[in-house]
Amino acid sequence: MAGIDIYSLKYPKALTNADWQKAKGKIGKLTKTGLGDALEKAEAAFKKIDLGVLDPSSNPLKSLEELNDAVDRAKKHYAATVIPFSKELDNVVKAAKDAEAKLKKALGGKDAAKAAADVQKEAEVLRVSCKSLDLERAVEKVKADIQKKNELAAKHLNDSLKKFATGAATFLRAPSKQSWEANIKQQGRSVSNSVAQLQAYRAKFWKDFEKFKGFDQNTLGIDAEDEATNEKRAKIVKLAVIQVKAIAAFKG
Repeated sequence: MAGIDIYSLKYPKALTNADWQKAKGKIGKLTKTGLGDALEKAEAAFKKIDLGVLDPSSNPLKSLEELNDAVDRAKKHYAATVIPFSKELDNVVKAAKDAEAKLKKALGGKDAAKAAADVQKEAEVLRVSCKSLDLERAVEKVKADIQKKNELAAKHLNDSLKKFATGAATFLRAPSKQSWEANIKQQGRSVSNSVAQLQAYRAKFWKDFEKFKGFDQNTLGIDAEDEATNEKRAKIVKLAVIQVKAIAAFKG
């Protein structure tokens, strides 16, 4: 699976039964070839292919582990859809060859025979494309993106931890819905982003830190503005502070 960009895999109009019926003309329609049926089966098989699944870079990925999973899904999807489609193209090629031979013998069938030969060429080109999809290019693109994310996360982690500690101290002096938005939400998300991105930190802390749900008050069920909810907010922040201190002390 190397050489051709995944998204260049498109089903050409020339391989549709509708186009073939038009191209072979009235005289060609007098000779039954079976090519139309082969084209319909090939087009139906192509519709089962999801280029987004074939492309590991179609969705943002945080880690090499996620990339490996995406590559595994791509390879399985290739085996389940592209290979069967390629076999249907084999049938199209054979049917087109047979059609050309029959139409050459038919009175006035020269143009229709040429149309069948053109279908054969299109199918052969597409068949080669199926065997030449560049999975490696997509993988390298994702690896470079993950590396960039790792570098940014590592660069900003300490600063994010300090800002959260400062924000938490301010918030705990007078807990409120408004103070959470000003001092906790974005500061907490910044820490979350770094912890989720960096493999060593993710392995050690993410299971617990993701329970803060991106520090979104609605998701955490603390969207109300009352004393009881403020107490819940304060309890959550105190738990987060404990985690942040542990993250700051960790040498990943």
